[in-house]
Amino acid sequence: MNISVIGSGSWGIALSIYLANQGNTIKVWSFDEKEKKAINEEKKCIFLPNVVLPEGIVCTNSYEEALTDTEIILHVTPSKFVRSTLQAYKSFVKPNQILLMCSKGFEPETNLTLDEVIEQELPQVKYGILSGPSHAEEVAIGVPTALVIASKEDTIIEQVSEIFKSNLLRMYHTKDVKGVELRRGFEKYYCFLCRSSSSV
Repeated sequence: MNISVIGSGSWGIALSIYLANQGNTIKVWSFDEKEKKAINEEKKCIFLPNVVLPEGIVCTNSYEEALTDTEIILHVTPSKFVRSTLQAYKSFVKPNQILLMCSKGFEPETNLTLDEVIEQELPQVKYGILSGPSHAEEVAIGVPTALVIASKEDTIIEQVSEIFKSNLLRMYHTKDVKGVELRRGFEKYYCFLCRSSSSV
């Protein structure tokens, strides 16, 4: 399957590695030319320095190139950039493509959950929410873990579960999109508070 990953941070690359190892073709979008070069020429990610990327992953700085002829889009950017990034690439999204929101948190300016941002910016798109429990470093090196897919549509749950499931990863599913979004949002908020208090 052809899959696009919008975002070249540790979580985006970890998901790319996992899906490439499952036999999928991955196109990663990055805003940074140096990251693109590292991924394409050195098969490295600066956020996962001890991991060598498998074949089947290519990186581009072009939204159009990243989204052309792809079936599923994984959006993996910091929450504060979700809306602006959606706005930048939404003209290239086709009706038959599925959008998976892999970012977590709330939109800082509005406190909206990210599914609400999707519905405002791409009301026609079919989408799901991909959540942990999992860590990028573990997924990247094949440590057994679990993910949750939340969607209002059974077909998305079934398709995403089929793509991700393996002997290394167990998929759970729910239609409680808002519940998953709120849990992830507060999880990110409390992690921020913990980091802030420990640095004082």
